Amino acid sequence: MTRTSLIFFLLLPFCIYSQNYKTEIDSLNSKASQYIHIDLDSSYIFAEEAIQKSKDAEYKQGEMEGQYQKGRVLFDQARRILSLQAAEQSLAIAEKTNNYKGKKNALNLIVKIQNHAKQYDEGIKSARKNLKLATAVNDSTEMALMTNFLGIFKNKLGEKDSAFYFTIQSIKINKNLKAQKALAYNYNSLGIHHYENRNLDSSFFYFRTALKIRTDLKLPNQSIEAYNNLGYVFLLEKMPDSAIVYFQECIRVCLEYGKKSNLAIAYKNISEAYELVNNHKLALAALKKAIPINDSLMNIKQTELLITAQKQKNKELSIQHDKDEEHKKNQLILIIILIVTLIIALLASHISHKRRIENALLLQKNKASTAITEEYEKMDNWIANELHDDIGGSIAAIRLNMLHTLEEITNAYEERIRLGKSTFEIPISKLEQLVHSRTLEISNLEAVNQNIRKLSHALGPVIFQGQSFISLIENNISEMFPRDYKITIHCLPEDELNEIEENLKFNIYRILQNLSANIVKHANSTQANIQVIGHKDHLNIIVEDNGIGFDKEKEKTGIGLHQIKQRLLLFNGKIEIDSKEGNGTTIIINIPYEKA
Repeated sequence: MTRTSLIFFLLLPFCIYSQNYKTEIDSLNSKASQYIHIDLDSSYIFAEEAIQKSKDAEYKQGEMEGQYQKGRVLFDQARRILSLQAAEQSLAIAEKTNNYKGKKNALNLIVKIQNHAKQYDEGIKSARKNLKLATAVNDSTEMALMTNFLGIFKNKLGEKDSAFYFTIQSIKINKNLKAQKALAYNYNSLGIHHYENRNLDSSFFYFRTALKIRTDLKLPNQSIEAYNNLGYVFLLEKMPDSAIVYFQECIRVCLEYGKKSNLAIAYKNISEAYELVNNHKLALAALKKAIPINDSLMNIKQTELLITAQKQKNKELSIQHDKDEEHKKNQLILIIILIVTLIIALLASHISHKRRIENALLLQKNKASTAITEEYEKMDNWIANELHDDIGGSIAAIRLNMLHTLEEITNAYEERIRLGKSTFEIPISKLEQLVHSRTLEISNLEAVNQNIRKLSHALGPVIFQGQSFISLIENNISEMFPRDYKITIHCLPEDELNEIEENLKFNIYRILQNLSANIVKHANSTQANIQVIGHKDHLNIIVEDNGIGFDKEKEKTGIGLHQIKQRLLLFNGKIEIDSKEGNGTTIIINIPYEKA
């Protein structure tokens, strides 16, 4: 083996370890980007975790992207100060590493924040800086966006001619790119320009054109802005009936997507419109709805700033301690990996890296298949024991008691015959004893019957043909929980999940059975939430409970989780477990799939 090859294999563990860490961080940032349209809280958690892991691993690109995703979430939550801080941190890292995409994304977010915060002079500087970067690499999409923002800022500063010029330039670029979403921004800017120049017909035309594009593309934030702009223009023109129509649509979209800050503005605007038509009752009702929303937003922002500052102080101390411990652990892991890799390099250097990965993956899948088969063997033994010890023992006991009662009655009967008696008498106490005994036996028989039914339901084959996969999950899995248990199950989109191939459906169903059984047996919880979410090429299973939680290091070899991991190996699936003692448990499973 050459010296160069030896050095390569010595450095290989560090490269593998670093690459695995980067892949995990990139995955967290990807999830943060996906969840920003589904659940802002989950998106924020993923971004924060990516930032922390990036700092620990000194992975600047991961930290840059994490700060950007965090800034996006905070911006959508109308927390502009914190959003701007995150965006500026992302920009600082991007400039340090000379990453164009990072600089573009961060400046893009900063421009949006400055626009909402009415910091127009600062916004012009940021937009020009981003435009210069985009021009240098011929990024037409970003050039069009920044040019449009310059038009918006110039218009708000009263420089009408400059605003019109920049907007027209942006439209030219976007038409060449056929970028409908960006054109909607341009048309909205033109609508404002023509309105301020009292060209009302042109103004209404461009506002409505922007609204149509945004509603066709299903863009809630931009649609809210377009509805509000049209309503406000009609309000200023003393056309309250038309204004009310657009404000009502604005309110509907705000309520549908939970946009509280926009909702407060819409209620105030529609209140003014109702006043103009002398409908004071509706005007007052709308205003009453706007006031508590504004108060709530102000209180939330102030409280969040105080809490965030205190949390940051506590977190810094905790992070430093965790970082030191993680560093020691990583050193030990790297030494072990180095030794193992050196041995492998010396004994098998001629085997390609790709071949080793394929063989290892095939071996894992074979082991998983064997393990699942062994679990079925164990299940057969368990069934035999249940039938012999529990059900068989109960039936044997019932039989002996019934034979004993029959013997007593037979002896009494024969005694009466021997004495020549034609009637049969039995003391009341003895009769009560017999009745009580038979009642117990009936109760025992019912218990045996229930055990047999549970055993049958738990082990019966799962058949998906002829029935909805979603309905099967919702009905059968919910029945595994006690009646007083609060269980919610959401599966979406239903059409896509029903098209999954049968083998994967079966394994998803068994995984949900295992997770549900673990909650019922071990979690000591009162409620659980189960979600199965299908995407274009993968699905997520998310299971949460409010139980006692567990220490992952101590419980990582549990039978239930082991079975789930074996099944996931067959489909290249991954599982993440978030649990601490006393804080409940969240399990997230990712499975790639193809439609049947």
